[in-house]
This record gives sequence, structure tokens and C-alpha cells, in this order.
Amino acid sequence: MRVVVARIARRARSLARHRASRVVARRRASSRVVASTPRGALASHVVARMFPRLVASAFATGVACAGVVVGYGAALGGRACDCERVDARARDAAYDREAKTFDDAVRSSEYWSGIENMRASLAYGARGDVLEVACGTGRNFSYYDPKKVRTLLAMDACDGMVEEARAKLRTRDGGTTVREAMVTRGDSHRMRNVKTGSVDTVVDTFGLCSYEDAVGALREMKRVVKRDGGRVLLLEHGRSEYGWLSNILDHFADAHARRWGCYWNRDILKLIEDAGLEIVEKSTHHLGTTFVIEATPRKG
Repeated sequence: MRVVVARIARRARSLARHRASRVVARRRASSRVVASTPRGALASHVVARMFPRLVASAFATGVACAGVVVGYGAALGGRACDCERVDARARDAAYDREAKTFDDAVRSSEYWSGIENMRASLAYGARGDVLEVACGTGRNFSYYDPKKVRTLLAMDACDGMVEEARAKLRTRDGGTTVREAMVTRGDSHRMRNVKTGSVDTVVDTFGLCSYEDAVGALREMKRVVKRDGGRVLLLEHGRSEYGWLSNILDHFADAHARRWGCYWNRDILKLIEDAGLEIVEKSTHHLGTTFVIEATPRKG
């Protein structure tokens, strides 16, 4: 019995030495290949081997982060009320404070998020006599097609934004080539200088989040646009169809309003419905928080 055990032990040691020698031989061969391989080819070889692992690692990290965010939003729960604790005066002050640096502050984020392209597409669709409300610094000016737009009247309630928009209006960098164009200070809630049914297209980009009375402003847009063929073009951000994401927007809504002057968690579709406008075309982006909408006055 001892002889058999001894033979088995010797055989196991022999196999172990053989395997070890094969591993050493492979490592030596690999080292010789690496030493004789050009640096560029070696780098490509390393990248080719590591890339699948990096992709898998990045995907797993992304899934984990997404899970954390979704879990955080779900844990926050729904908001207790529709309260907006930052008043209009404080929000107006935020716009005045940000006016001179606003373009630089949002340029990169709007480019990478696709909002810049959404602005361009929306404004390019305007035609006839165009009224742009809450025009801000005039970030849409360069996208209006002078072949389709006869006149452009842009207004904003913030003096600082109006100043920046006027300075930009006729510049080559961000200005418009529409022949009859002007910028004025105006309140979207009470557009007394705009006649009823006189406008072919109303454009509003990220304005509904800032109005004290968003439904009232939409009703004014409805009043001034032509009943037959007039359109209201909107690019807005608001509540998502995903409850966990809306919970996060609710949680940080007041802080965002103090910083930027707008409430990003308003129910955009409900505001449009309450104002008596009918949605003709709609698309949503960014998990349902960004809305591109074409609306017309509701008939009947």
C-alpha cells in the first residue's frame, strides 16, 4: 500500500513540475515576443486585449450608478405639495445676475445634450410674423430662416437679458439675418402691444419654467396667434413620466430656482391643456424632461 501511495505522490510531483515548466516557457516566449514587437503594435495588442474588459467595466459601473440614482429618486417619495418657495422677485434677480455670463454658462451643456440642435430645429420651423417670448439673450436668433420669417419681435421681462439680446441681434456671431427684427422689454403675461390674432408663429424656449403664471402666459400666446394656421412652438423642460426622476427634480427645485430663476419640475403638458392649446406634434428627450411641442389654439 505504501509503495502505491509513493508512486502516486511521485507522479503528482512530476505532473506539477511539467506544468510549471510549461508556464515558464510560455512566459519566456511572451517576453521575447513583447521585446521584439514594435511599440505601436504592442500598444495595439494591449488595447485589443483590454478594450472588452474596459467596456464591460464601464457598463457595469454605469448600471450600478443608474441603480443608485433610481433608488435615490424612489426613496425620496413624491412631493407633499405643489409649493414653489422662491418668489418671482428672487427669480428675476437670478436672471439679471446671470444675463452677462448666461451664454458661456450654458453653451457647452446645450451642445452636448442636443438642446442646441433642438433650438435650431424649432426656430427654423417658424414662419411669417414671428413673436419670440422670453427670448433671454437671443440664443435662437441665428436659427430663424429669413426666407420664411417676415418679421421678428423678441421680448423678455428681464432688463439684463434684453440688453444682451439687443447687443447680439445684428452681430455675425449669434445674430439674425431677418430684415425686420427688434428686441423689446415685455411681459408675456400681458402683451398689450401685440394685437389679437396678429402673429403667425409664437416661439418660447424654456420660458414656461420661469413665468409666475405659466397658464396665463400661454393664454396670451393663444390670444395673439392667428386662429387659422397660427402655431405656438415650445421647447421646455419639466416633469418626467418617470416618478423617481420627478422626485429628484422636486427635491432640488427650489435650489435650482434660486440659482437659475426657473422651476424645472412643472407639468408642461397640463399647463398647455389648461391654457386651451391643442398639441399637434410632440417629442420628449432626456428621460421625458425635455419637451419639443407644436401647438395650436384649441377649436370650439
